[in-house]
Amino acid sequence: MNTHDNSSTTVTRSALRRTSVGIVAAALFAGGALSACKDLPATGSAGRPTASPVSGKPSTSTSASPAASASASASPSPSKGSSSTATKPPGNGGGGGVPPTYTVAGYPAAHNTGYPQGLSGDTRKKVTLTPYTGPMTITVAGTVIDGKDINGHIEIKAKNVTIRNSRIRVANVQAVTSTDDNANLRIEDTEIDGQLKDASTGGIALIGRTGFTLLRVNAHGSGDILRIDGRGTVQDSWLHDPGGIGSAQHNDVIQSTNAIYIRILHNRLENQHTQTSCILLKADIGSISDVVVDSNLMNGGGYSFYWYDANYKITNGKVTNNKFMRQSGGGFWPKGGYYGTQAFQASQLPSWSNNSWNDNGQQISM
Repeated sequence: MNTHDNSSTTVTRSALRRTSVGIVAAALFAGGALSACKDLPATGSAGRPTASPVSGKPSTSTSASPAASASASASPSPSKGSSSTATKPPGNGGGGGVPPTYTVAGYPAAHNTGYPQGLSGDTRKKVTLTPYTGPMTITVAGTVIDGKDINGHIEIKAKNVTIRNSRIRVANVQAVTSTDDNANLRIEDTEIDGQLKDASTGGIALIGRTGFTLLRVNAHGSGDILRIDGRGTVQDSWLHDPGGIGSAQHNDVIQSTNAIYIRILHNRLENQHTQTSCILLKADIGSISDVVVDSNLMNGGGYSFYWYDANYKITNGKVTNNKFMRQSGGGFWPKGGYYGTQAFQASQLPSWSNNSWNDNGQQISM
């Protein structure tokens, strides 16, 4: 049972239902055959949204800023900041090992995410990768993969596995899969590259599905980047340039369709497309609850942030201290996302405070 005291309703989750649904969904998601983008407001060339999500128009009102979430990392992390030194990003995605080069002050970028390459400003010790020759299915608890160049999909079937200071490259397949809520997988200081070879229609998430913590990860170049269906934390990471060769893809940087614990903390999230999102939380195959989205920088997508009921409900969320980029401050689109910053369609909305434009600090109202 998972009970949250910040709601008048007690949220109970059936482990049996999650397991049975999750087994089928995991296989579909890994291959890009199932997407939570269905029934969202129409975006892209089809025109304006047909639903009526809340406008992203900024408000001049100010909100008290709650304390930022504590960092789970003892390693050097980029400091929070609101100033921008961005230049206008390229019109096409980086992907394929060639991410954009522009930088936003105070947020994750090439020099403080991924494996340490000795870039200017990187305080981490430079790592020289060596080829990975170990098993692609990890079955030994406590396995550590450190300083390796990995080609292909890693399946996690053991607890307390760590992947750090490494690079993983894949083509048209998920890079890392964990299906145990209690796996306690950690991926740190690692680059994950889909090489823009995702041929699916739904979008293949590079990392999924549950039981993981990502720290200082640089992930890019697949239809979707990260899926949290169960329990997941991503912090101090740069997730960007979703894309592939599937012409009908709906692209999300972070997506969840059912979860009991989500922490999205101080990341740089970028989607160069007119659809779908930087963060999409939509309760398609189970309820979503216990969500904190704090101190992130979001840039692009149709709407940058979605909070949606679907077959189930999404509840118990906090969305605080986030910055949104727009074209005048180096972002992709004039309104943050192509249509705006956020879209809500749920019976219980998240707590929303101190979310603002990155270029001038102006508050964005719900």
